[in-house]
Amino acid sequence: MIGATLEPAVVAEGELAPIVVPIAAAEAAGPAGEEQALVARPLLPDLQVLTPSGFYLVDESASGGDKRLKFTTTIWNAGPGALEVRGHQHPRTAELVVYQMLHTPTGDVVPGGPVGTFRFDHRHGHLHLAAFARYELWSVGEDGELLELVAQNEKVGFCLMDNVEVDTGLIDVAKGVYPTDCRGEVQGISPGYGDVYVAQLYEQDLVIDGLPDGRYAVVNVANPDGAVAELDLENNVAVAYVRLSGGRVLPD
Repeated sequence: MIGATLEPAVVAEGELAPIVVPIAAAEAAGPAGEEQALVARPLLPDLQVLTPSGFYLVDESASGGDKRLKFTTTIWNAGPGALEVRGHQHPRTAELVVYQMLHTPTGDVVPGGPVGTFRFDHRHGHLHLAAFARYELWSVGEDGELLELVAQNEKVGFCLMDNVEVDTGLIDVAKGVYPTDCRGEVQGISPGYGDVYVAQLYEQDLVIDGLPDGRYAVVNVANPDGAVAELDLENNVAVAYVRLSGGRVLPD
């Protein structure tokens, strides 16, 4: 979206989508066109992940369940623009299609592209933006290099909210925060805020049945499919090293 202005688009019934016009078109119109393009340029979020923490093991294998490595994940917004999403019910499928909403320096909010769907998670009791994160467990070499993917929680849903301050220098108190009620009308993460999912919650884990003791790397990825428009997709990963030993997990 950077380097473009937005104009209405003709789309399929029940959908929202902008048409992007290259900024060169505005430059060709002279100084007035360039100024208009700069004003309309959206402020994008920049999703980052804090180092996974709070590790512990849950072993339900004796009762037919799984052995799981539990941990806390915090995805936060280090960019100048809010990550805001809104759900729109598709008239034919009744699915809640989620669109990103882009904020401009002038305070306007314009529709961006679709980023996924809202799905009701009955274990959490609210709507989640599906596939917002991915969790991986890797075996590692002596120098910490990732060797083999041994476990994965591929499509983790999040209710997007502001529930922890990460960088107070980015926070604009006048703009308020995104609520924690997890409704489909609007969810988001404001600049400087993070969305914390503690280890005790469902899906905050990796199944580690049959893995031997040893050193591993837990890799948390935000926006793994790149569906959300943001400033930088290269900084969406955080890694923590742990050691499995005798039925325990220890930071390494």
